[in-house]
Amino acid sequence: MAAGIDWLRLWHDMPNDPKFRTVARISGQEISRVLAMYVHLLVDASQGVTQCHDESRTVTRGVTDVTDEDIASALDVSEDVIRSIREAMQGRVLDGNKLTGWDRRQPKREDAGNPETGAKSAAERKREQRERERLARENGEHHDESRGVTQSHDREEESREEENTSTQALPKNKGGSDAASPAPRSPSKASRLPLDWVLPKPLGDWALQERPDWTAEHVRKVAEQFRDHWHAQGGANARKVDWSAAWRTWVRREPAGRVAGAGASAAPAAGWHETPEGVSAKGAELGVHQREGENRFVYRWRVLKAAGDAALIEKEVSAAARMNIAEHERAHQFFYGCLPGQMSRAA
Repeated sequence: MAAGIDWLRLWHDMPNDPKFRTVARISGQEISRVLAMYVHLLVDASQGVTQCHDESRTVTRGVTDVTDEDIASALDVSEDVIRSIREAMQGRVLDGNKLTGWDRRQPKREDAGNPETGAKSAAERKREQRERERLARENGEHHDESRGVTQSHDREEESREEENTSTQALPKNKGGSDAASPAPRSPSKASRLPLDWVLPKPLGDWALQERPDWTAEHVRKVAEQFRDHWHAQGGANARKVDWSAAWRTWVRREPAGRVAGAGASAAPAAGWHETPEGVSAKGAELGVHQREGENRFVYRWRVLKAAGDAALIEKEVSAAARMNIAEHERAHQFFYGCLPGQMSRAA
């Protein structure tokens, strides 16, 4: 085992914990995504500082500050998916940014020990180990198990010894140096859309293939909307790790409507629900305003639901079904309050 590895705990029934199934049902996401996101939150929360029993250090363990964008990038899903899961987790496995039950499930054993919890210090554990070894020698028993130091789950004991052993075992290069593994690549950092951004030709060609009803002129118009939208956004939501992926998501979620440059035979003028301007105007009419940092697609869904047009809602749910199962379930849950198939059973 490599030295210096940090550890955290998972409980035996975690995959079958009903709370996660509830989160999956409410968020409209697959249980696998819910569990994967929770593991990311666990890892992030375990990297904080632990308070000693004398209260000389600040408590931050158990609190997560990983962004929705970072998790979405790691799991290859949209930020809306992560946001819906995080909201459903509140009051179940999350309390704000703190993971509930952290102190019970992830106790940190400090070197100084903790008389309140009964955690032993490193010196106490080492002393007990030596006593076991002495008794083993006196009794002529040499069990390998008696030589093990009880390990904290957060950091392995005897890390220096393991590191020395690992170093000695490394093969040598021709020059005599240790042949160490290459350092892992640091993850890409999120950034804002460049001010001089222009849609790359490969992404434009991809949009024409993805949306056969679009023209090159319409792709240009959509790219301008994409650019203006993200330049106007602020905060963490305006930063992306992969802007090409953000563009592809934008194109897939664009509603069908009148296509710019399509000629006289084009479809009739777009309705209010098919343009950002129309959605904003309808939202103002209904008293539904876009929240700060809110994704425009989420806002559009809220306005559609407030408008109460059954035909438009059905059209939106059908469009989500063409994307993937998870998006269909999410749309159905949002507009109808249940997963697909549950309405017919209830009827």
